[in-house]
This record gives sequence, structure tokens and C-alpha cells, in this order.
Amino acid sequence: MTTSTFFGLDLALRALQTQQRGLDTTNHNVANANTKGFSRQSVVMEPTTPFMLPALNRQQQAGQLGTGVIAVTIERARDIFLDVQYRIQDGLQHQAQMAQQALEQIEVVLNEPSDHGLSAQLGAFFNAWQELANDPASAGARGSLLQAAAALTAGFNRAAQQLSALQTDLNSQVQARVTEINDLANQIVSLNKQVVQAEAVGQRANDFRDQRDLALDRLAEIVPITVNENADGSLTVLLGGQALVQGNTADPLVTTPTGPNGFWEVRFSSNSAPVSPTAGELRGLLDARDQTVASYLSGLDSVASSLITAVNGLHTTGYGQDGVSGRAFFTGTGAATIALDPSVAGNPQAIAAASAPNAPGDNSIALAIAQLRQSMSPAPEDAFGALMARLGQESKAAQDLATNQGALVQLLDRRRQEVSGVSLDEEAVQMLRYQKAYEAAARLLTAYDQMLDRLINATGIVGR
Repeated sequence: MTTSTFFGLDLALRALQTQQRGLDTTNHNVANANTKGFSRQSVVMEPTTPFMLPALNRQQQAGQLGTGVIAVTIERARDIFLDVQYRIQDGLQHQAQMAQQALEQIEVVLNEPSDHGLSAQLGAFFNAWQELANDPASAGARGSLLQAAAALTAGFNRAAQQLSALQTDLNSQVQARVTEINDLANQIVSLNKQVVQAEAVGQRANDFRDQRDLALDRLAEIVPITVNENADGSLTVLLGGQALVQGNTADPLVTTPTGPNGFWEVRFSSNSAPVSPTAGELRGLLDARDQTVASYLSGLDSVASSLITAVNGLHTTGYGQDGVSGRAFFTGTGAATIALDPSVAGNPQAIAAASAPNAPGDNSIALAIAQLRQSMSPAPEDAFGALMARLGQESKAAQDLATNQGALVQLLDRRRQEVSGVSLDEEAVQMLRYQKAYEAAARLLTAYDQMLDRLINATGIVGR
């Protein structure tokens, strides 16, 4: 028994087709060398089933004859372990970045050190009381005091309003991230379907898988996720132990105004289970909104409230130039509401500098208020200075954490690129290998063609 006369043609054809598949795959890699999320692909080649010559009377020689090569599949280069590590650390980095950005914005709002910040305005306020104590009958000193007090209250109001606006902006970003999470979940569902459909017929959905991994990378930046691959190639994505994506269905998130101060709280739509991520941009935004900004707003309120209480406590016991007592100097309860009392605003004579009526040279109340900068515990300027010192320390710590975490993420990304990235030099070598193998297969096909031509057209014509 022997092989078919045309056996060699089939072998050469399979070689041509397989090397062509290698060239096409190399071309695909080169074309996507700069495509974000693309994983390098390679053709897996295997020998085809050998040709066997089963017979009792076969010659005593090799009983199998190779039949060539075939491209079994096209695989993508991917390390799942590196993907998991990268996504965990990338989520922590984005959380640190959100904290850093919030602290930087607080620094801009409070604007310290500055000639026009609250620290300078507090100093100017107490200096104006000291000037009034030096000359309690001076109309100029009284007018300067009202101007310094108006500037101070406006500074407190502006800082509180801007911090509140920052909280509102962070709250809006929370809702925007939830919308993005739902969009990514729907995208993963759609890609799950495409992967399942492609691989159900024996293909490898490499490009769909790359797109899905890219969506997972972005999702992991926002919230920590756990990814499990199902037998059919689809993914189950868990968020806090509950399935955000399961095969071809998604459980979208919703926001409800049930958080602190009526801010958005994130929940699953299916069972209203609260979502409390441990890392990622969403965690960073929630912490910045509910803790970081809130703590500095509270600290600012504390300084303003202490000042209001202390100044009013003395001012209500004093007398203005009109002989009236019992007037408050400030109204309000905190930084957002502090203001000059209407009975004092625009009325310098109503400022109570004396401890007795009709005593134009009495400065005891003005002096006592001026000395609050030393007698209060803590003094307003010291309390505000401590708040700014804490802000500086926290901002530096957040910056260092973001920098260090960024270095770790870059390291992991480089390792991922070493596995999955496209090297144009390597692809050039691969291209030459496939090209030479293709040319050799073509020469083989030509040789078989010439052999068959001799056999078919030239055999049996001797003597003609």
C-alpha cells in the first residue's frame, strides 16, 4: 500500500495555508502595536494526523507518514495573575489620587499662607480691636474695625461655601462613577455574549477578550472587583461579594439620597444592598466627600463658632458710644453663617468698647476682646494654624502615597507588557520565519507540480 499520487500537493497546501495564517497574525500584531489593551497573538501549529499504512503484508518500514502541519488555534499572550495584581494596585492608586486631588482643592480654597487668607484676616481683626483699645473714642479706629470684621466674616463665608461646593462636586462625581460602572457592566455583558458565540464554534475570541479585559481594567480603577471565568468563556464579575455581571446579565447600581447630608448612597438595584467599596475611585470620592472635606469644614466651623461665642460674650457686656448695652457683635453659628450683627454693621458708635455707659475713654471691653488672641484656649489664630498644619501634613502624605502607589502600578504594567505587549523587533523576526517557510512550501508545491507533470505528460511516450 502506498500514498496517493497527489498526497504531496495536499501536504504543501496545508503548509502554505498555515504559514499564511502565521503571517496574517504577525501583521495583526504589528497593526495593533500601539492599540491600548491589545495582547500579542501567536499561531499554535501542530503536526496533522500521520498517514498510517495498516496491512498484514506491508513492508517492514515506518508505518506512519507525516501529513504536514496545521494551525490549531491562535492564542493571545496573557498572564491572569498579573492582571489580578495590577487591578488591585491600580484601584488603590486611583483611590490615593482622589484623596490627593481633594486635599489639593482644599488647599486652594483656604489659600494659606497668604496675605489675604483667613489667618491674615484674623490677625487684622484682633489688631483692629487693639487699635480701638488704644483710642476708644476714635471714629477712624471704629470704622477700621468694622471693615476688618466684615472682611473676616466674608472670608469665613467664602471658605465654607467653597468647601460645601467641593462636597457637592464630589457628590456629583460619585453619581458619574456609578453611571460609568453601569456602562462598563453592560459593555462586559455584550462582550461576554460575543465571546461565547465565537468560541462555541471552536474559535478563539482574542480581540473580544482584549476589549473585555480593557473594560475590566477601567472598572477595577473605580471599584475593587473579583473576576471568575465560566466554562463557556463568559465572566462573572463580583463587587463586594455580589454579582455585578453574571454571564449575559448585569445588576446595575443606583444612587439614593440617603447618605450623609442627603448625599448619594450607592446600592444594587436588585435588592438595594449598599455598595461600600474598599478601594478605587469611588472609595476615594466617598471618603473625600464624607470625611476629608467634612472634617475641614467642621474645623473651620469650630474656629468661627469659638470666635463668635468669645467675642459676643464680652461685647454684650459692654456699652457703645450711644450708651446702649447688650448688643452682640456677631450673628450666626459657624463659618457659613457668621456675619456682623445688624445693630453693629454700619454703625461704628454701636461698638461696645467700654464697660460702663457714657465713658468715652473706657477701653476695657475692647482691650479684653483684643486679648482673646492670647487668652482663648485655643486662640483662634492658633486653632486655624493647627488646621492648616494638619492639611499640609495630610496633603504631603497623600501625595507620597499616590506617588509610591503609582510606581508600583507602573512596575506591574511593565511586567504585563513584557508578557502581552507587541515587540516590533520580535514581530519582524517572526515575519521572516513565516515568509521563509511559506517560500519553502511554495517551492515544494512547484516540485510536486513538476513531478506530476513529468508523470502525467511524459510517461509512456518513449519511442514516439
